[in-house]
Amino acid sequence: MTIPASLHDQRIARWRQTPATRLASPADAARLLDQLGVVTLFPVSPEVPNFFQAYLGDPDAPTDSGHDTPSGEVYSWRWTLGRQEAGFYTTIVRNRPTWVSWPLVPAILRLRGDLRSPGAIHAAGELSSDALRVASALATAGGVLTTGELRRAAGFPTGKEQRAAYLRAVAELDSRLLLAKVFAPDDLDMRHALVSTRYPQHVSAATALTRETALDEFLRAYLPAAVYAVPPVLARHLGLPEAELRAGLERLVSANLAAPITLESHKGACYTWVADSAAT
Repeated sequence: MTIPASLHDQRIARWRQTPATRLASPADAARLLDQLGVVTLFPVSPEVPNFFQAYLGDPDAPTDSGHDTPSGEVYSWRWTLGRQEAGFYTTIVRNRPTWVSWPLVPAILRLRGDLRSPGAIHAAGELSSDALRVASALATAGGVLTTGELRRAAGFPTGKEQRAAYLRAVAELDSRLLLAKVFAPDDLDMRHALVSTRYPQHVSAATALTRETALDEFLRAYLPAAVYAVPPVLARHLGLPEAELRAGLERLVSANLAAPITLESHKGACYTWVADSAAT
């Protein structure tokens, strides 16, 4: 897909992916999250900003597996930002680690989450018994548990098969945004918490939103910095129906905040933000 240079240059500048705008620290990353709303840790989608390429100031920078490298530095930001509770941390974009700014959490929960209780979802035949065991263990604990603690509490003893079953159960809960990742101040263990227990005010706010309102909130936060949106890619990577996303973008067009555009080698309308900063 060929993106006009003017739109591409605006996007990478607003996503801090240029040498002149690059992030210098986790504090910069926290401020960027507040500005953009949804940011992945590493590059997983061309339609969603990420901290790694913003840290290097390069939209094409590849990651590596080293510790004493830029990849290792950004990986450590999980704990820095997590301990500061800079945002909501879970798996969203292509089921990869994603940060969401606090004001946008209710909208994301409404769009991507399941606001029913795990028991209700299981009763409807949409959640496995293993996933319900994990959720019930967290509910009984009333707070957060490390991976080891959660496995024991949920009845998944050590062993390859039990580990695989546990990971599948967690993935089920993650896919419905029922779990949040939590960081302790004094160790590097990953902890899990039920979103409904840890962030009840955000769940309550999400319940009060319609999907249409939630999508409008997301797009008004996303599109000014993204500059343009490619609906098939953005919808697929966010796990949203493309028709629903397009309807939301068309509402922005009707409000004179966005305009349809044609991008080379892409069928169907794409959209660009046209409102000035005062209109946002």
